[in-house]
Amino acid sequence: MINTILSGWNFVRLLRLFIGGSALAAYFSEHDSFMGMLGIIVTAQAVFNVGCCGSNGCSTKPFDNSKESDLDKNEISFEEIKVKNP
Repeated sequence: MINTILSGWNFVRLLRLFIGGSALAAYFSEHDSFMGMLGIIVTAQAVFNVGCCGSNGCSTKPFDNSKESDLDKNEISFEEIKVKNP
């Protein structure tokens, strides 16, 4: 867990930390409970490197060039369709 907190810092994670810190600062200065909840959630997402879908939950798999794709095996044929004007 400590490794997750200390490694993997990038621009988006720092941006979430800044936004969460700003929301927490607004909570302490204005006593706005919504900003406090928002600040805690966004700051926790930045610190623990999780998002709405979990850690890398919304990422896609990288394309593997070593495998032959179905497009390389089969030639695609097209048929032209003409539409008459009414």
